[in-house]
Parts: sequence; structure tokens; C-alpha cells
Amino acid sequence: MSDMVVVDASVALSWLLPGEESSKTLLLRDYAAKNSHVKLLVPPIFWYEVANVLWVAARRERILQSEAMEALETLLDFQFDVVVTGPTDAISIAFAQNIAVYDSAYLCVALDNKAPLWTIDKALAKAAQNQHISVEPA
Repeated sequence: MSDMVVVDASVALSWLLPGEESSKTLLLRDYAAKNSHVKLLVPPIFWYEVANVLWVAARRERILQSEAMEALETLLDFQFDVVVTGPTDAISIAFAQNIAVYDSAYLCVALDNKAPLWTIDKALAKAAQNQHISVEPA
């Protein structure tokens, strides 16, 4: 695997939320945890997406508020590197790939850093492959 990967919210949340985990995404989590030299890259929107999903899960009583806070702290322990990309590139990719701008932000980070993308979002994975970005889990 690469020394840099872009992690989207769908994968990170699968590490945390009950019923969302899969053996493939847990392997990626374990790989990241055991290989501290691997840089986990995210756009700034990542933290807001993750926090919002955790908030919604707590509001819907899927998890406790304290569990949402613990889950966020767990992700912070991974020390993701936040990479800012230009909104012009993000909207251009969004139009070209017919995906939301916040999803295209992950593609921008991957393209700018020549890094694979970890996602379980099917539309984002397809868009990444269209941009010749390697996607995990396969």
C-alpha cells in the first residue's frame, strides 16, 4: 500500500458505527493503526461530515451522545492530515463526474497527492476510478 491515502467519511465512520463495519474497512483501519508512517489525508469537510453523522446517530438514539463524542476522539487519535484544495478544482470535478462538491474534495486531495482513496461510497469510488485514482476497499 501507499505511504499516503485519502480517507473519506464513509470509511472512517464504518470504523466507528455499530452495524456499519465490514471486514474490508476494518482491515484498512488496522493497517492505518499499525503503520504510523502512512499519512491519512482528508479535506477539511471530513471533520464536519463525520461529526454530523455522529450527531445524527445520537439524535436518532442509535448511539449515546457520549459514544458519539468518544467516536470522534477515537478518529482524532489517527492524526489525519487536513489538506486544503481549491474550490474551483472541486466544483470542476463535481460537474465532470456528477458528484457533490464535498465528495469531489476527496478526489482533489487524492489527485493533488497522487494518493489512493479509501471509500465505500459507490458514486465517489466510480468518480475516482474515472480520474484514474486507485480505490480501496476493492
